[in-house]
Amino acid sequence: MTSPTDYFADVSKTELMRVLVALATEVYETRDRLSALESVLSENGIELAALDAPTEPAAYDERKKEIRDTFIANVFSSMSR
Repeated sequence: MTSPTDYFADVSKTELMRVLVALATEVYETRDRLSALESVLSENGIELAALDAPTEPAAYDERKKEIRDTFIANVFSSMSR
């Protein structure tokens, strides 16, 4: 029997759905914030083309790696509930 928080009778499918919902939420929030940021930058005369420039991968930047690892842990934390 499923609980009110279960999406499927199969627990592994429910856990996968929780991860997908967490990812979709993160992607939406990121897109929304990025859109707002780009609007503010553009309104203030800042050229947005520089945003497409290559950046250092997280694997070589300890601060970015820590942020990346925290994000991944948050997304997959739904599987430990």
